[in-house]
Amino acid sequence: MQFVIAFILAIALMAADHYGKLMGSFRSVLLTTLNPIEQAASLPKQFYVLVTTDFTSMDELKLENQKLKTEILLLKAKMQQYTNMELEISRLEGLLGTTGKMDGQSVQIATVTFFSSNPLSQFITLNKGQLDKVAEKQVVIDEQGIMGQIVQTTLTTSRVLLITDPDHQIPVRIQRTGQRGILTGTGHDSVTLSFIPKNSSVQVGDLIESSGLGDVFPAGYPVAKVNQINEVEGEPYLEVIATPVANSRQAHKVLILTSEKKKIQND
Repeated sequence: MQFVIAFILAIALMAADHYGKLMGSFRSVLLTTLNPIEQAASLPKQFYVLVTTDFTSMDELKLENQKLKTEILLLKAKMQQYTNMELEISRLEGLLGTTGKMDGQSVQIATVTFFSSNPLSQFITLNKGQLDKVAEKQVVIDEQGIMGQIVQTTLTTSRVLLITDPDHQIPVRIQRTGQRGILTGTGHDSVTLSFIPKNSSVQVGDLIESSGLGDVFPAGYPVAKVNQINEVEGEPYLEVIATPVANSRQAHKVLILTSEKKKIQND
């Protein structure tokens, strides 16, 4: 009896072992078969994650790119401001350099608000007027030399007749020789020097400066440079054409001169 029971148990163990091996093989085959299916099933999710990640990265890159472009634009705008500041400082330094050469003159800086290039009327308008104690016959210069004189004022503005205007005349002298003459505007970007005799030693390139005669323009300020000399048949004087040294077309900041004598009279 005990032998029979032991025999049955042995058979059961052998069956269980065989069944276990069979189930293990079946499980292995099943897992091998299901693995590609599971991977295929997970592809949509993986694709979604990949696409959303890429789109998120692209959006972030676009935002970053836009941010960088904005920063570059702001930097360029600031650079323009810095450039303008440097130019402004350069202009003011030029004006201050001119101020240092003045004797018996008080000055104030003004801004050019209008420029007339009409050949029949050459003038500029400044942002200083009667409220700033600006008066007629005051001289206006830039960092290079004389531009003209004030001929009209309002409470807040003044008009400057340029030396290139046909109606403007200024007593001058040739710096190198001291020879005097009258400088007259042509209505364009040039002036003519009158009353220079044919036996004069005037040369192209000579600097013409204010002579101080006439009690309007102070002496010794640059006015123009000779660029052409012509002999006119039958005339005792040379035709001398010169170019103003002041940059009337591009001037932004200028100086208004007031002699101490005139200042005392005005006060």
